[in-house]
Amino acid sequence: MEMSRHLTFTKFLEQFGDFSEEIHSAIESKLQRIELPKRHILLKKGKVCNHLYFMEKGLARNYYEEDNKELTNDITVEGELLVSFSSFISRSPSLETIELLEDSTLTAFHYDDLNWLYEKYPEMERFGRLVAEYNYNSLVLKSYELKFKSSTERYEELFNSKIELIRRAPIGIIASYLGMSIETLSRIRSKIN
Repeated sequence: MEMSRHLTFTKFLEQFGDFSEEIHSAIESKLQRIELPKRHILLKKGKVCNHLYFMEKGLARNYYEEDNKELTNDITVEGELLVSFSSFISRSPSLETIELLEDSTLTAFHYDDLNWLYEKYPEMERFGRLVAEYNYNSLVLKSYELKFKSSTERYEELFNSKIELIRRAPIGIIASYLGMSIETLSRIRSKIN
């Protein structure tokens, strides 16, 4: 499912199906719009992820940090969800940190509010399942590409599907996201250009 830029959170959800005006209003009443600066840490490793964020404007990354080494797990742009999904659904400490790479405008939806919505409107559980399936499929695809596609193929795929990441994210973060060194990414870029 292709997600377009400049969506609101409720418009994002509508891509998974229709819901009533009452549910739309209930969702809107629980959303919090926030503006935060570049380099802001939304979630620190070891803390439970209590919010599901929707990126209205900006750029962010999820990354793992071990032995002073950072490995970027995901990069989020406008129109996408930003969350430590495992921590959010399991209520366990996050293995990753979420950092804003640009000044960003986000819509925040608290875990407790999501569960209130599920209890009040059981049909919303279907939306939750579809969003979870969408996120899971994205992670499986990325895992497959890291294991079976060459460095050049991974870069070309990112170039063709999310050119804005290549234009906006620092080269070291892109290299980490693609599972390669900065030197390898630089060589690939010079061959393609």
